[in-house]
Amino acid sequence: MREVRAIITEARAAGEGDDKRVQGLGIIYDQWTELWPGYKERIQRGAVKRADTVKSYFNHDPSQVLSTTDSDPALDLLDGDEGFAFASPIPPTSYGRDLEVNLERGNVKGSSFAFTVAAGGDKLTEDDDGVVYRDISALTLYEVGPVTDPAYVQTSASLRSAREAVEEYQRSKSPTRRNMAERKQKLARLK
Repeated sequence: MREVRAIITEARAAGEGDDKRVQGLGIIYDQWTELWPGYKERIQRGAVKRADTVKSYFNHDPSQVLSTTDSDPALDLLDGDEGFAFASPIPPTSYGRDLEVNLERGNVKGSSFAFTVAAGGDKLTEDDDGVVYRDISALTLYEVGPVTDPAYVQTSASLRSAREAVEEYQRSKSPTRRNMAERKQKLARLK
């Protein structure tokens, strides 16, 4: 299942004339992010594998495609120490011009990306307070681009797959928790 995450980082315009681009940091590495109370997620450096074609849309809207890794001019992707950066040409379309204006005014507040986690590419753990941590070590990137409101993307239904992973993890731990509770009761009776 494809997942979507957004980060509040600077997405900015670069270049001039026909070489206008939007660029930003699409994925931040090695930083725990709380997606909702009781759930944190981190993407490890080196976790990102590119799909055959990576696309850049404005606000995840496929009717507002900015570029792809196959287009001319192409979407540029850079895997760096801090994270995974992108630079997308802005097409000379009505929505491209709208994006330029919104970038200049600071209305575009961040970046977002769509991905799938490879089988065995994540590990879930839980601390003593019940906070679940998902550490992602292998994902496939399908889309990256600017978004107007990253907070909205984070709270949308796109988090369903992460919630499903947590629920599955908690179900798998339930017998263990039940066994631990039974052991504690037995120990209490023996004292």
